[in-house]
Amino acid sequence: MKITIAPEILENYPGTHIGWLYAHVIVEAKNDYVEALKSELPRILQEYGLSKTEELSKHPRIANWRKIYSAMGVKPSSYRCSLEALLRRVIKGENIWNVSSVVDCYNCVSVMTLLPMGAYDAYKLKGDLTLRYGREGEVFLPLGSGEEIPVKESHIVYADEEKICCWLWNHRDSRLCAVTTDTKEAYFFVDAAQESDARDVEKALDLLSRHLEAIGCKVKAKGIINKATPQASVINSSLGC
Repeated sequence: MKITIAPEILENYPGTHIGWLYAHVIVEAKNDYVEALKSELPRILQEYGLSKTEELSKHPRIANWRKIYSAMGVKPSSYRCSLEALLRRVIKGENIWNVSSVVDCYNCVSVMTLLPMGAYDAYKLKGDLTLRYGREGEVFLPLGSGEEIPVKESHIVYADEEKICCWLWNHRDSRLCAVTTDTKEAYFFVDAAQESDARDVEKALDLLSRHLEAIGCKVKAKGIINKATPQASVINSSLGC
């Protein structure tokens, strides 16, 4: 399997760095280790100086993602990057999220590192995966909904060879490749859209690896793609690609 950043994305966002990680996973409904991670998140955000939702749009990373979402032709206060959505829930003190051990784990690491993250079931992906612009006639099938969303050519998406896997860069995942309790192997992604965040992508991959291993997962490979190296080949023996 190849993971690629399309040239058009790098032309418009030359500082893009995408961290990727492939792992054998054990997905539980709930995990005590992950629940302990969740309990630490409010304190971590306070250390970042983020204690009010009104402060989020002023943070350089959130401000940059909002700029990107505006460029995609959507209202950034309505269509938020996954990171901002998570931060808002932590700051508000809501039930943060309770999807599964693995999904909750990478969401925690996303908050800890202030970088958007996502994951897909490896067996549900078809062919190579690319971060690219949308194409005329494509539709997105969002997780948790039966609706179909038309994809515009200004929208940035993660897509395999047959479907949109994540819409608006990291806003929302597809129901067609989501990680569930049946998932045995998964690909994880860390998004950075500006050069100043590049060093933190590697740190985020290391932290994600450590926490996934702590809940019984086995990390098999990881790396970073960017303008200098826009493509990576991942050898996945069990899937034959």
